[in-house]
Amino acid sequence: MTEYDRNFRLTKDVLPSRYDLRFHLDLDHWTSTGWERIALTSKKASREIVLHAVELDITAANVDGIALENARFETDAQVAILRFAKEIPAGDHALEIEWTGGIRESLRGLYRSVRGEERYAATQFEAADARRAFPCFDEPEFKAKFALELVHPSGNAAIANMPVASGEDIADHRTRTRFRETPVRISTYLVAFTVGPYESTPETKTPSKIPVRCWLPPGLASQAIFARDAHVRSVEWLQDYTAIPYPFIKVDAIGIPDFEAGAMENPGAITYRTRLLAADEKNASIVTLKGVFSTAAHELTHMWWGDLVTMRWWTDLWLNESFASFVGEKCTAALNPEWRYWRDFVADNTSAFNLDALASTHPISIEAKNAEEASERFDAITYTKGAAVLRMIESYLGEDAFRAGVRIYLNRHKEANASADDFWHALDEASGQDVTSIMNAWIKEPGHPIVTTLVRRSNGGLDLALSQTRYFSDKDAKPSSQRWPAPLVLRYGTANGMREHRLLLATASGHVRIDGAEWIYPNAGGRGFYRWQLDETGDRLLDAGVKQLAPEERLALVDNGWALTRTGRASLASFLRRLDSLAGEEDRTVIGAISDSLAWLGSYAVRDRTERPFARFVESFYRPIFEQIGWRPRDGEDSDTREKRARVIGMLGYHAAAEDIRQGARDRVLRHLEGTEPLHPDGAGTIIGVAATEGDDALWDRYVRRMQAAQATDAQEEARFRQALISFEDPRVARRTADAIFSSTIRTQDRGLMIIPFLQGRRTRDVGWGAVREHWDGDIATAEPLLKQRFVQAVGQLAQQNYRDDAIAFLEAKRTADIEETVKQSVERLRVNTAAAERLAKELEESLAAPAGRR
Repeated sequence: MTEYDRNFRLTKDVLPSRYDLRFHLDLDHWTSTGWERIALTSKKASREIVLHAVELDITAANVDGIALENARFETDAQVAILRFAKEIPAGDHALEIEWTGGIRESLRGLYRSVRGEERYAATQFEAADARRAFPCFDEPEFKAKFALELVHPSGNAAIANMPVASGEDIADHRTRTRFRETPVRISTYLVAFTVGPYESTPETKTPSKIPVRCWLPPGLASQAIFARDAHVRSVEWLQDYTAIPYPFIKVDAIGIPDFEAGAMENPGAITYRTRLLAADEKNASIVTLKGVFSTAAHELTHMWWGDLVTMRWWTDLWLNESFASFVGEKCTAALNPEWRYWRDFVADNTSAFNLDALASTHPISIEAKNAEEASERFDAITYTKGAAVLRMIESYLGEDAFRAGVRIYLNRHKEANASADDFWHALDEASGQDVTSIMNAWIKEPGHPIVTTLVRRSNGGLDLALSQTRYFSDKDAKPSSQRWPAPLVLRYGTANGMREHRLLLATASGHVRIDGAEWIYPNAGGRGFYRWQLDETGDRLLDAGVKQLAPEERLALVDNGWALTRTGRASLASFLRRLDSLAGEEDRTVIGAISDSLAWLGSYAVRDRTERPFARFVESFYRPIFEQIGWRPRDGEDSDTREKRARVIGMLGYHAAAEDIRQGARDRVLRHLEGTEPLHPDGAGTIIGVAATEGDDALWDRYVRRMQAAQATDAQEEARFRQALISFEDPRVARRTADAIFSSTIRTQDRGLMIIPFLQGRRTRDVGWGAVREHWDGDIATAEPLLKQRFVQAVGQLAQQNYRDDAIAFLEAKRTADIEETVKQSVERLRVNTAAAERLAKELEESLAAPAGRR
């Protein structure tokens, strides 16, 4: 192994401070030529300068007029070693480089996007792909100021991090656009620009006079007013929360036809998938509108946490993303109180709990040796578990102390780089407590605890014997000696109402006496990131308190109970008994948690002999709710009911296979397609999907035509009909969907969104599995890391006895460095979930045969 291997890191011998960048973009031939001048400081004399460059042909370079002798490229390290004609002394210098490169097909670096006849050039540089667009010092610590110039085809909008400084038409139908210099230093992964026939919303300004616009492909900008205003409101809230003015002059939110991730926090030029901007109350569901607002708040939080203060290295990627997830959700909840949004936050924790319960999980903070390893960390641990742990510590410290620590941290490290320890020290300072010790245990250890509580009635109260151990999806896994300082908040009921009891369980076991307690719920507000289990006494006592719990506590009760059931720590009969105690539940998030568990049973544990009894069970739970709310929203109906309706129709249509629901959905979709009775955005996606379950070739063709027609006019309609293609259950029609996923019919960015649920479906997974095997080498193996990881995760959904061994062998054979961790997790999921499916299939048959009262 040479010095320049894939784990190579730049030395600090050469430090950039400013880039002048010029790109000539040819959208006809998809090529780029570039020139740059980098102001840098050398700490010692040398004839060589090492910087990152990939897929670029460096044609000329000099340092203060000292000519380039040769350029050598090290492929594994992704660097160019520039050797000059004579030694460059220590001190300040100007490095000039000229190069040529392509505008890439794949969605990283400087890449191309096409919508019909429209052509776009765009950038996506996180984690380490600025080096594919221009030679640079492409690590987070090498922050600099940037001044950008683009020469591009006339008649196109050019958008970048900073406002346009000047523009002029030049020869050959070209335009030169210059942008202002960034006011603060930023990392290379945050540089962004795009050129294309964009249209914008009218500009508006925040109360603090920051201009805000949304840019979208032609025909969509008028639908982005909600998104634009979400950015306006979020910026103002975040300025108040951080007590630091917005640092980047303007906010442009840009929807790109092809975009690998959901959004990217480029300062002043945030990039998005089009559906996350082109959404208004006329075409988008309440779920979509929440996603639009939440995503905007998340990305704008990054302007302070990630852009102004940046991690030193990708090991602390979680600090960027966890904080943006947590504070972005605080912003969303504060500005939209009618949504009661903390319920959604608690519900979203499920994905993190599931991943973190694997032996192959990773700590929130774990060393990333290189950019490929960093790319595998854009997951539920980094985003969701990290956010949940931050909320837990905020609950422990109090909101005021937490916010004071945030402000100390941001002011101390603005325009620089920082680490997690820097943040913990700020919280120590603000709160007067040893936050560092508590948080290092949570972020540097993989997994989370399960807190077991033995409950004994005694002298008018409850005696609780608490113990903790690491929680694994495989309950027979080798026990761990890990222990966490777990800040527990216990909800309990008394004759005079509910109370809370707080304690820090830092050892393997402990004892608590609560006078006057009649029942106990071990995770008040669902704020703790731990699983919990009551003994039978405690579980039965809780029956009296279930209806008194807050909605987020009831949904966490269902989610926690289902986790114990899947892992064999509790019986399915006891879980169904808990659902019986929730009969008549009206809260949409609790119904959502129940639906998730029943949908898993329907996909993995139902067998031919239990299909009809299970359908009757689902029917009995959801039919009364449907009778109350019906097919279509009523005037003045609240957003919760609108959201709940889609869940209920989906469960009745997909898992109860209710004939009237399937036929009703089909009738409504046909009227929608004919234009005689448009579907309401709330529930439209579900209704279109349910209508597809028994659909034929003719209906499939109509769906594809509507999807394609909507590309130019309605991103939400396009997404609804695209996603519904995976619901066609006839094997021959499902094969058409599988073929479409790997064709130009479906954009590359959307394949992962379709393939995972396609392989989850009882009647579509066989066709989908065949397609994945067929297309792996040609279409998947060469995909960008995030998309490739989604296909690995999709194979991990084949948790059935007849697929498991082949799926595991396949993943092991296809393992490469960029999916190493994802393969390990998916293989473990296959083993654990297949065992769960087999066990629960037997328990389901027994439970469905028993009367409800005997469970």
